[in-house]
Amino acid sequence: MSSSRQKRRLWAGFNGGGPSARSGPAWTVAYVAAVALVLSSCSGDTAGDAGGDSGGDSPEPAATEAPESRRSRVDTVRVTLDEYSIGIPAVLPSGLNVLKLESRGFEKHNLLFVLKEADSVVWETEGRLSPYETRVVTVDLVPGAYTVVCDFSGHEGRGMFVDLLVEPDSIP
Repeated sequence: MSSSRQKRRLWAGFNGGGPSARSGPAWTVAYVAAVALVLSSCSGDTAGDAGGDSGGDSPEPAATEAPESRRSRVDTVRVTLDEYSIGIPAVLPSGLNVLKLESRGFEKHNLLFVLKEADSVVWETEGRLSPYETRVVTVDLVPGAYTVVCDFSGHEGRGMFVDLLVEPDSIP
């Protein structure tokens, strides 16, 4: 099924086929619950911030907090796939990286990250990207030298690969 048909089908299911589906008790309850959830996530517990005693021992910070070496902000990295080239920065930081994959060519593409040291694929796209498809993915990379390759339909043999260095993330 084409992506545009899937989107139309999903949208038709979301809005019930027309604006009249957005009325009635079920819609009202869902709307109120959504607003309450948003408001509760926006408001913080400020009782402890005013210097007052909350009536008990305050808990220590959770042991599951992210280590300081992890970036608190992850930038999106643009990756272009065209006949027969991959556009990606030569160096990425280790850890989580958000990649915006943009297929610009008229052929399908895929993407694999091969860790050279182990000569093994450590990440690959789920399925192929259709021509002109854009997809956002998250990749968790360890430091090292990689080859990024599209191995679909002989593209690697036509030069569709590039070297990538992943450096240890430094504390910002």
